[in-house]
Amino acid sequence: MAEETAPTTGTEETNEQGTDAAKEFTAITSQEDFDKAIQARIARERAKIPTDYDDLKAKAAKFAEWENSQKTEAQKQADELAAAQSQIAELTTARVRAEVAAAKGVPVDLLSGGTQEELEAVADALIAFRGEQAKGPLIPNQGKAPQGAASTPANSFAQFMEERLTN
Repeated sequence: MAEETAPTTGTEETNEQGTDAAKEFTAITSQEDFDKAIQARIARERAKIPTDYDDLKAKAAKFAEWENSQKTEAQKQADELAAAQSQIAELTTARVRAEVAAAKGVPVDLLSGGTQEELEAVADALIAFRGEQAKGPLIPNQGKAPQGAASTPANSFAQFMEERLTN
C-alpha cells in the first residue's frame, strides 16, 4: 500500500535548474547579458501558454451552440423574456435619472439610486452642497451707485492715498 521511496544521496538533481547549480554564479555585467537572460525567461513562460487559443475559442463557440440547441422552446422564450425585462428596467432607470437631473438642474452622472425618491434625495443633497447659485451672469458691484463724480486718475490716486494714510 505505502510507496517506498529510495533515500537520496544528495547528488541527484532535485529541480529543473540543477545544471545551473553546478555552475559558479556569475553576475550580469552588461545590458546584452541581461537582455539574454530576460529573453530566456520570457521564452520559458511563453512555452507554458497554450498555443491553440483560436482552436479553444472555436470549441467554446461550438459548445455554446450545442448547449443552446438543447434548450426547449419554453427555455429559449424565458431567456429572451428575462433579457427584455432587464433591458426595460435599465431604460426606465435611465429615463427617471434624466428626468430628475433635468428637473433639479444637476448632472445626471452624479445621481445614484434606484428609485425616483432616492434620485431626488441625492439631487437635493447635491444642490444643498453646491449652494444656491445666482441665475444669469455675475456683474461686479451690481446695484451699487458710483461714488462721487467722474474721477480722474489724479483724484483716484489722491483718494487711495487718503484711505491708506487715515487707516
